[in-house]
Amino acid sequence: MLQLDPWTIVAEILNFTVLGVVLYFLLFRPMMRRIREEEAERERLLEEREEQRQEAQRIREDLEERLDSAEERASEIVDEAREKAEAERSQLIEEAEQEVEQILLEAQEDAQTLRGRAMSDFHDEMLDAIMTLSGQVIRQVAPPEVHDKLVEDLNDRIWEMGRSEMQQVQTFRRSLGEREPTAHVSTAQPLSTEQQGQLARTLTALADQHVDVELANDPALVAGVRVRLGDIIIDNSIADRLDEMRDSISEDLEETTPNE
Repeated sequence: MLQLDPWTIVAEILNFTVLGVVLYFLLFRPMMRRIREEEAERERLLEEREEQRQEAQRIREDLEERLDSAEERASEIVDEAREKAEAERSQLIEEAEQEVEQILLEAQEDAQTLRGRAMSDFHDEMLDAIMTLSGQVIRQVAPPEVHDKLVEDLNDRIWEMGRSEMQQVQTFRRSLGEREPTAHVSTAQPLSTEQQGQLARTLTALADQHVDVELANDPALVAGVRVRLGDIIIDNSIADRLDEMRDSISEDLEETTPNE
């Protein structure tokens, strides 16, 4: 027959109680906490899903509203574009007509300018031919005394400059500085020794220092002489007087030519 010891029973009860407590803290309690956490997580997810559904519904309604507004705006844009295109078309036609008128006006002005230029070119060519021919005739018929007289007049003109234009002469002398100047002399005919000496003395007096003279023959002057000393050019030749005559005649022709 089974004998039950009271102490054994008490020990077993204590063991079972301890086991229950241990299982409660180590297994049951963590499990319940995890179940509660999972339940809370499910509730949170459900709330998020509901919020997302509501947000999606709001976005959908907003998109539908925007779509309706966009369709209305698109219709307005089409109407505005049609009106703008029509206005631009009218403006382009008007501008094209104005441009055509301007082109016609400019073409008329260009034609008048070309006619005036052609007439001016004709006058210039005619004057050039006349002056060239006149120079050739004078060169052939002018006696040597004409050339000599022009050289003498140039000397006189330089001396007169020293008497009546002293301020200009002083400015010219200062511009030469300390360097020894060189006078470049072009003559239609060779100068005699006496003429060369006289011209050298005249230029030396003008510069107030010794002046080297370089001579060059230039038949285009027809008769006479041209001197370049520093910034001063003194021309006393038939070619220079023909040029002055040509310029004067050209100005007279321009004044008398009618403007179209």
